[in-house]
Amino acid sequence: MEMENEFGYFSKDVSIELEITASTLRRWSIELEKEGYSFSRNDRNQRIYFERDYSAFKELKKLLANSVPVSDAIKAIASTDFEKKCVDQTLTVHSDIMRLTKRELREIVKVALEEERKIILAALQENMDNKIEIRDRLLMQQMNIQFQEKQKVMVIQQEQKKKNWLQKCFSFL
Repeated sequence: MEMENEFGYFSKDVSIELEITASTLRRWSIELEKEGYSFSRNDRNQRIYFERDYSAFKELKKLLANSVPVSDAIKAIASTDFEKKCVDQTLTVHSDIMRLTKRELREIVKVALEEERKIILAALQENMDNKIEIRDRLLMQQMNIQFQEKQKVMVIQQEQKKKNWLQKCFSFL
């Protein structure tokens, strides 16, 4: 996920990750705040979502999917201590673990596949160039051999003509 100030998540990324609309996320946030749940805010008074908030929304989504009434689900989530639940899962600035949205992951995979495709195409091109060079060398060798054989035949024919001419000239002797 794209992080603000290296700590919090943007609402757009949270809604994409949860596969809900931004307006649904906003509505759930407002309802949770009415029940005493508090979100951190940036200097522009925008909500900043942390891992505990993400976990709370995931749990809220599960409850709603199981036909729990919205007001009951909101109260249950607001009364749960997600900070404690997320202690083992909270990402730190120094952690090697990173959360990605599906969109970001797709983009990373797309870029990696494109790079791999370029490497494979370059290797294939190099292989083809090598094979063409070998073929051309063999073809040139074959052509040289044929040329030399033709030259030998021509020399033999010329010698034969000279012999025949000499024989004709000196045949009366």
